[in-house]
Amino acid sequence: MEYIKYHGAVMGFVFGIGFALFASLIFSLTELEFISWAMLAGTPIAVGVFTVLFATPEQARSVKFNAFQPWLSVLGWMLIAAIFAWETLICVVMLLPLYLPLASIGGLAMGYFRHKNLAKSGGKFMSIGLLPLLIIPIEAPYQTPTIYHAELDSIIINAPIEQVWQSLPNIQNIKPDELKWTFSHFIGLPKPQSSIIASVEMGAVRKSSWEKGIYFYERITQIIPNQLLAYDVLVNEQAMKIANLDTHITVGDQYFDIKKGHYKLDDLGGKTRLSISTTYRMTTNVNWYGQLWANFVLDDFHYMVLNLIKDRNEAVANQDNA
Repeated sequence: MEYIKYHGAVMGFVFGIGFALFASLIFSLTELEFISWAMLAGTPIAVGVFTVLFATPEQARSVKFNAFQPWLSVLGWMLIAAIFAWETLICVVMLLPLYLPLASIGGLAMGYFRHKNLAKSGGKFMSIGLLPLLIIPIEAPYQTPTIYHAELDSIIINAPIEQVWQSLPNIQNIKPDELKWTFSHFIGLPKPQSSIIASVEMGAVRKSSWEKGIYFYERITQIIPNQLLAYDVLVNEQAMKIANLDTHITVGDQYFDIKKGHYKLDDLGGKTRLSISTTYRMTTNVNWYGQLWANFVLDDFHYMVLNLIKDRNEAVANQDNA
C-alpha cells in the first residue's frame, strides 16, 4: 500500500520532532549546552536510524533508500521548525550541511544492521536508535573548548592612502544598493547602516548600527595614521537578542563573541591595499563546524564593507581626477 511506502520517512520525521523537543526540554532544564554533539550529531543520526528502522524490508535493502530517504525526514523537520519559529532560516541553512550527511550515516548503519539481522527482534534496532541520547551524559562532564580566531580579508582600492584613511572612521548613510550581494544577507543576516565616531583618538567609541535594531560599539585601541586603526568590539547582547537572528546563539553569549578588529592600510603608490581583520571567540563542543560558518559569514561581511569603502573612495578619486 502507498502509505506503507512512506512509513519509514513519516516515523523518522515524527521521531526527529519528538527527539528535538525532548532534547530542547532537557537542555533548558539543566546546565547542559545546547550546541553540542548530542544535539548536532545525535539528532540527525537518530532520524536516519528510525527512518530505516520503520521502512519495509525491501526498502531497507536499498542503499539509495537508506542514504537519501532520511533527508526527507530532516527536510520536513526543518520546514516545520521554521514555520513554527523553532528555528530561524539562518539556523536551518547552517544545520542542513551537517544534518543531511549524518542522517545518511544513521540510515546506512541501520540498513546494514537490518540486512544482517532481519529475523531478529526490532527491540535491538530501537535501542540503536536511542544511542545518541547517551551522548548527553557522556559529553556533559568535559569542559567545553574555547578557540580564538582572527579572520582577515583585503582589497585593492584605486585611491591614495590618505584619502582612504580619512574615509574609515565615519561610514554614514549606507544605502542598500551600495552593498554587494552576499549569501549571508540572503539568509537573513542584517546589513550595516552606519558607523559613526565623534573624533578619532585613543579610547574614543564608534557606534556601528545595523538593520533589525542591532548596534554595537568599537573602542579605539591603536592609531597609526595612514597605517592602522584598531579597536575592541563592545557587543550589546540585548540588541542582538531583540533582532532574533538565531534561536540558540547570540553574539556576546557563552558560545560566540566578537572581540576586536582592525583596519590596516598599505601604500601601493597611488593605490591602497585595505585589510580588515575580525577576532572572535567560540566556545562549543563543535568548534570545527562553527568555525567554518563563522569564517564564512565574516568573509561575507568583510567583502561587503571593503567593497563599499572601495566604491566610495574610487568615486571620489575619479571626481578629483576629472
